[in-house]
Amino acid sequence: MKNPFPLLMVFFLMSSFSFSQKTETTSTASAKSSQATLCNDFYGGYGAFSIFYFTGNFSHSSIPLYSSKLSDDQSAGCFFIGYNRLLNKVVSTGFMFGYQNFHRRGTGYLSSLSNNVPVTVNDDLLMGMARVTFCYLNKRFVRMYSGVGIGITIDLGTEKGSGESSSDRNLLPGGQITLMGLRFGRAFGGFVEFGFGTYGILNAGLSYNFAD
Repeated sequence: MKNPFPLLMVFFLMSSFSFSQKTETTSTASAKSSQATLCNDFYGGYGAFSIFYFTGNFSHSSIPLYSSKLSDDQSAGCFFIGYNRLLNKVVSTGFMFGYQNFHRRGTGYLSSLSNNVPVTVNDDLLMGMARVTFCYLNKRFVRMYSGVGIGITIDLGTEKGSGESSSDRNLLPGGQITLMGLRFGRAFGGFVEFGFGTYGILNAGLSYNFAD
């Protein structure tokens, strides 16, 4: 009988090579899956019709406007930026910052003047919140999600009339509930969100995703 040792060596080498290839492929797939799951998302956009449109005029007790006839609040909308960190294919956490201006014009009586003068009232709103989103459709080019955010709003109010100027600062609650959001694209894409809160009923913008 011939020596079986060379045949056994060939079989051992082929098995080792096959196992090595399989391990390398599994490792590469795992790395790709990890990069796809743990990604970063920077975004910016615009929001229309925030909750402040419907809550009425802002109150400033320290601004000496006794009696006034002012127009309704007017605003160009909310501008925001944010960052999300995807913890897995479902949950992501992050933060969001926004700015919005409301202004009113009319006439009123100031503290040092007895006559009715033209008055301009401005409210600059600086908003920040922590945010959690839940993705229930995560495809290569489409993501569908909902979310909730809680934070604060700093209201910097100023009033000007007849050369006089007064200012006041208030802290207001802030936050946003996203009932449904859609993101299209891979690394660079756009998104549309429908919900309600201090950022708007309808939000839209651009975002950039990248893996670790």
